[in-house]
Amino acid sequence: MGEEGKQDDNGRTGRYFGRAYRSDHAGVLVKALTTLAAVSLAVTAHAQTDSLRIYYVGRPVGWERYEVARRGDTTFFDADFSYVDRGRRVHAASTMALASDYTPRALTAYRFADTTRTIVAQVEFDERIAAVTRSGRGATVSLSPFSFALSAYTPLSQHLALIRYWSSHGKPDTIDVVPGTPTNRVAVRLSGRDTVIVDKKSQVLTRYTIDGVIWGREQVWVDAANRMAMFAAAGGGLSIKAVSATLLSSADRMMEIASRAAVNDLVRMTATVKPAASGTIAFVGGTLVDGSGAPQIDDAVVVVKNGRIAAAGAAASTTIPKDAKRIDVHGKTVIPGLWDMHAHLHQAEWAPVYLATGVTTVRDMGNELPFAVDLRKAVSTGKARGPNILLAGLIDGDGPNAFGAMSASTPDEGRAIVRRYKSLGFEQMKLYSLLSPAVVAAVCEEAHELGMTVTGHIPTSLSLLAAIDSGMDQIAHLSIRGEPGSDTLRQVLDHLKKRGTVIDPTVSWNEIGGHSQAEPLEHFQPVTAHLPKTFLEFRAAGWGSATIDTATAHARLQRSLALIHAIHEAGIPIVAGTDEGVPGFSVFREMELYVRAGFTPMDALRAATAVSAAAMKLSNEVGTLEVGKRADLLILDANPLENISNARKVRQVMANGLLFDPAPLFKAAGFIP
Repeated sequence: MGEEGKQDDNGRTGRYFGRAYRSDHAGVLVKALTTLAAVSLAVTAHAQTDSLRIYYVGRPVGWERYEVARRGDTTFFDADFSYVDRGRRVHAASTMALASDYTPRALTAYRFADTTRTIVAQVEFDERIAAVTRSGRGATVSLSPFSFALSAYTPLSQHLALIRYWSSHGKPDTIDVVPGTPTNRVAVRLSGRDTVIVDKKSQVLTRYTIDGVIWGREQVWVDAANRMAMFAAAGGGLSIKAVSATLLSSADRMMEIASRAAVNDLVRMTATVKPAASGTIAFVGGTLVDGSGAPQIDDAVVVVKNGRIAAAGAAASTTIPKDAKRIDVHGKTVIPGLWDMHAHLHQAEWAPVYLATGVTTVRDMGNELPFAVDLRKAVSTGKARGPNILLAGLIDGDGPNAFGAMSASTPDEGRAIVRRYKSLGFEQMKLYSLLSPAVVAAVCEEAHELGMTVTGHIPTSLSLLAAIDSGMDQIAHLSIRGEPGSDTLRQVLDHLKKRGTVIDPTVSWNEIGGHSQAEPLEHFQPVTAHLPKTFLEFRAAGWGSATIDTATAHARLQRSLALIHAIHEAGIPIVAGTDEGVPGFSVFREMELYVRAGFTPMDALRAATAVSAAAMKLSNEVGTLEVGKRADLLILDANPLENISNARKVRQVMANGLLFDPAPLFKAAGFIP
């Protein structure tokens, strides 16, 4: 057991295992138990306790502590999960009552604010019936012979209890988990073993893959004593990991193991996705929108050979090689492959979804270093299916509110981090909020000397113009302030244009986060029919604000669009980026919002193709459908120049000369075609 009032590494005082919380809430558990308050919480000879160090995007941010104790015929599994992310505390706890074979009897899960505690889920089992209460709503759920209870994906050690249940019940193919919709079908699989060296001794860890608790596979490692050694997932969009306190001396090695496991899972899940066509291909009869800004060409031909555009133009003047496979695209439109210039591919499943939606290039704007490098290699070598990946290396200042694993307090530290990223093939640096002016200047100078560009947040130590003058080439998010039409804004935009600054507004992410929860997601992002129910349950359900009305949210969005219009009219390049949101589909929404901001459909399409390629200094390689360029293209069922939303109507996608049907890619990732 942990001590009350113990301080964590973030300087916060807290409690775990809920000692101060249980005695007055004991009655919420199983009716068959007289009361939990009467049960001593002292560690017994049968108790097992452990601590897990929590990492968020590679940075240690908190702890989870759990205890498994046998009292009479009941096993109690208690966990407390707490970390601080950029000044925001995330605190959850759960208590389970289980039979000796881990058959569930009850679960109560809590979320904590600084001064309040809320029961977010409560489950009581009676044979194959579960009484479930979640967010104040109750239901009675019928269960399959194999059933369990989990509170979302935190606390993390709940997964250890699930694995023990699975193992003691004959390792069933699937388990019904509650709360769900009404249940979630979860699969546990023994996926391998990994070895680490701790205190000069080898330890063999057993690896399990869990699929179905959230959208995306989770990985759990268990040691020889049946304790959780490591957990890895991206349930909230960004990566979260936890390493047992006994293995912290090998934490770097553990992170490498987790990266390799996730990428290997991606290779397995996309192994059956084969190209619909490859080699020399001629797309015949469609409308060509080449992305250059030139007028569309009706009755066009696009020839692909050796992964490159060999010809593109009017059918009457374009020669088709005799050995080409002809694909009739009459009535369809051919456009360049789309880009997402602000992605976070912390979850392997994002890669095939991006490709299925026609996004053939992404810029990852901050990731765990080993996973980003391993993922890019797996895709670029053809072992896994996904978009071309460009990498921006995240760097922040130091301190308890810093973000990511790479922190620099001095110019020399900043320069060293730039060199490390460059040695691993990163194209850019991404600055974050806590960097000092001296470090910003050093990072920008070193990056430019090495042929890298610099993007990111405006550090709080600098104004927008000071950051640009320090060497920032691009800006992430809509950091520009001012009233459209004002002299103040005009002066700022004039300066940005002179400096050649590129803007990545991520307005679709702002819309998702800022919309009123009274307005269904489907009203502005028609995608819910494609989403796994666990995506809707654990991601989309938390988007938006419960404290504003729809009219207020729309007015705020319109102000952002007016600012984007002013930036565009000033001649400053704007690229399409989404931050998080829904992979691929949010790129469509970004373009739609640009049209609402006053872009022509051609301008919006170019923001997600040619302008993005130019921002990454890749105009000679990709971004338009011109001879010699990489064969990244889409076949659409309708013309986006007539309605930008037609970009959503993807029939087929080609990346690096390989043509794919979207449905197998969606299915591989758990999306609904």
